[in-house]
Amino acid sequence: MAVNRVPQSSRMVISIQNGVNTSGQPVYVQRTYKSVKASAVDADVYAVAQGMANLQKYPVTGISRMDDGNLVNA
Repeated sequence: MAVNRVPQSSRMVISIQNGVNTSGQPVYVQRTYKSVKASAVDADVYAVAQGMANLQKYPVTGISRMDDGNLVNA
């Protein structure tokens, strides 16, 4: 039985260190951008995220891509 994944949607997540708490530990936030084309190439998504990272006030600590898809029996 062969199972294939059919891409449905994708989103880009940029993690940012948004300062420190009262005990001096870093505080992180995530900015999620929905509606990324599922067919977009990873390098292109990363390039867009890097461009957006340059606009941030605080340092970017990570860039990720989250893909959703349906599994179908082929």
